Amino acid sequence: MKVLYITYYGLLKHLCQTQVIPYLEGLAADGHEIFVLSFEEGSAQAEQDRRQSAVIRERLALSGIQWHPLRYHKRPSLPATAYDVIAGSLYASYLVRKHKIDAVHCRNHIPALMGLVLKRLFGTRLIFDLRGVMAEEYVDAGSWREGGIPFRLTKWVEEKSLSSADAIVMLTNKIRDVLRERSPGLAKSSAEIEIIPCCVDTQEYAAADGVSVRKELGLSGKFILVYAGSLGGWYMAEEMVELFSELAQLVPDAHFLILTQSRYELITASFEQQGISPNRYTILTVSPAEMPGYLAAGDLAVSFIKPCFSKLSSSPTKIGEYLASGLPIVTNRGIGDVDELMLKKRVGVLVDSFDGQAYRKALAESFSWLSNGKDVRGHCRQVAKEEFSLELIGKRRYCQVYDRVAGQPGSIAEADGVAVGGDVR
Repeated sequence: MKVLYITYYGLLKHLCQTQVIPYLEGLAADGHEIFVLSFEEGSAQAEQDRRQSAVIRERLALSGIQWHPLRYHKRPSLPATAYDVIAGSLYASYLVRKHKIDAVHCRNHIPALMGLVLKRLFGTRLIFDLRGVMAEEYVDAGSWREGGIPFRLTKWVEEKSLSSADAIVMLTNKIRDVLRERSPGLAKSSAEIEIIPCCVDTQEYAAADGVSVRKELGLSGKFILVYAGSLGGWYMAEEMVELFSELAQLVPDAHFLILTQSRYELITASFEQQGISPNRYTILTVSPAEMPGYLAAGDLAVSFIKPCFSKLSSSPTKIGEYLASGLPIVTNRGIGDVDELMLKKRVGVLVDSFDGQAYRKALAESFSWLSNGKDVRGHCRQVAKEEFSLELIGKRRYCQVYDRVAGQPGSIAEADGVAVGGDVR
């Protein structure tokens, strides 16, 4: 197929470089012709962004992927988003007509609104890639009121996209099961649902050298707890520092390695509150290419995310990264399919509450695993291959989605380049 992939999250973002571009490269290698429409934020580091853009454009070109970036507008929120939707729909219409696009692959709700417009105007097939229940996420974050205008508009887009899509991708089995019970749009849909969690290049992580990173950081011989990802918002920095405080009492040479793109002060204040000296922790910003080596330096990983309804749809990228690095995990319940993974695959410990007793219990169980003589790292890496492999799970399942959609009727190409109106499905 000729496919227009629309993302409202820019390709310059770390997340898209690990969770969008590799999948698109795999789809291009499978014979599909890919066009990308993204929305990129302006930045004070304009020159740096231009250099990064050139690198990404060259990388995409090697796979025959055409990239069409538009500017992302942030404020005022609702008018800015409306402007982007209109601008994106117009530019996407131009691309569909010019290149005779067969299908539009929409990464979450705002691109899905553009996809609905294109399906209505041109009969393009619609792949709805639901990355989360967006309306509930904003409510859980305290940004929106349930039942307010933004909430209702977003839910309308979600339901319309679910009912109109020719294929649906979700991150977790949990949210699929919940929406099957609650969503009128999904009840009307005949589209197949493919579950594709956030995947990683397991070979790259398995080959990483953590010993040299330990030497570089001056941490040779220490027990390293590691965290990778954002701070603030959903990510419970204070609670993770409390866990480390308990660890530091049990293991005198314990060290906390934090790898983040976020502002460091979002976690340093918690260290100060716990009376933890700066020489007991290291905070770094590393590139996607450097991440495997730094994770390989760890002994145990942590991931605490606020449990709420919207997080049933979450597949934290860090979980796959940790396991591919051979790290057992201390995490909390209520996040996507993570509970089931921890319990069935025995690759980590679930905390039932955020308090000292729960932390000590989790650490004791973790130490028991690490000292039982079994190949814990090898087991974690094997589970990563089975559950989160970019090649075996991510790319393969996306190719299956595209192959199914390619066999369905109704595209502008099949109409000899003449725009056809209405839903032709």
